[in-house]
Amino acid sequence: METRELNISNENLNEVTKRDIFVSSYAKYLFDILFGVVATDCLTVWSIVSNIINIAVFVKQGLKERVTFTLFCLSCSDLWGAIFVTSMTPGFAGNIQILSGVVASSSYIIYLSWYRTGFVDLSTALTVFITIERCACVTQPLHFNSSFIALHGRIIVVGIISFVVANYLPMIATMDFVKTENTENNSSMFELMLSEINLAIQTYNDLVFGISLAAICQIVVFVCAILMYKGLQKSSKVRTTINMKLKSQYGQAGQGLSTKERRVVKMILVLASLYMVSSLPQIVFCWARVLVPELPQDKIGNLHLLLGAIIYYTAATYGAFSIFVYYNFSTSYRNILHNLLAMRCCVKRIQ
Repeated sequence: METRELNISNENLNEVTKRDIFVSSYAKYLFDILFGVVATDCLTVWSIVSNIINIAVFVKQGLKERVTFTLFCLSCSDLWGAIFVTSMTPGFAGNIQILSGVVASSSYIIYLSWYRTGFVDLSTALTVFITIERCACVTQPLHFNSSFIALHGRIIVVGIISFVVANYLPMIATMDFVKTENTENNSSMFELMLSEINLAIQTYNDLVFGISLAAICQIVVFVCAILMYKGLQKSSKVRTTINMKLKSQYGQAGQGLSTKERRVVKMILVLASLYMVSSLPQIVFCWARVLVPELPQDKIGNLHLLLGAIIYYTAATYGAFSIFVYYNFSTSYRNILHNLLAMRCCVKRIQ
């Protein structure tokens, strides 16, 4: 099968990118060290810790409610995305020694970046689903809550996970590392080689996930956010009056949202807003790759690498700050977290 290299060696890379008209090689090196290694490691390590806490709290809640189960899956996806970003950061500092071989830094970063991208897309899909679900709950509370049971939500979440996995497995399966020999200094290095099939899959992925679905997700989340915001305003004005009248006449409450449901909707609104902001760089990056095919090459090669690095950092912010959103808007989350911390303190005292 005909193959071609995705990246070139570090020496050749310097030769190609030293003429970059936007970003010099030295500026790119400083950016990789300061942000790619230092800042990103701090952010992703916190993201890993916070998502482990999220998972523990959601498991403690029982995963019975639709929202809790979806947020549990979202936290798992964010956790793995942060793990892969953390695994990538050593590559920004140079080539990577793995077992008995050396992997080119550029090949190492790009290979792991597709795993990270897969989990980012999964988190995006889960965020969109939970936003639509909460929007329907706000606009049609009685009809939706009676017809859309927890099992339906679980089936949709499993379907989303299966769809993302089915689209990323062929790409990962068609990547291969090839050992190259350098006769001048008697050394060898593993470089990532991509077949024509893999390149075609990457193009498909950019068009489907990076552009089409990404744009649709942004529009859907934006529309749902407006509808939820207006629904909250309307519910705040009429809920008390309607509930009092219906309860006195018929002995039942109205269609207004409960206090708990209102907090959940506000929480999803904040998560949706955070998603829209953090995902914009990746959308811009995918559009740039399609509109400017020569982006990875020659005089703007460093700009391509810089844009690619920025999306790792912005995407990591989504998972890193979710714990503050849950803690601020969910009373149940706060209570369980406090209990877990209290139990932990008691165990330490006993020891």
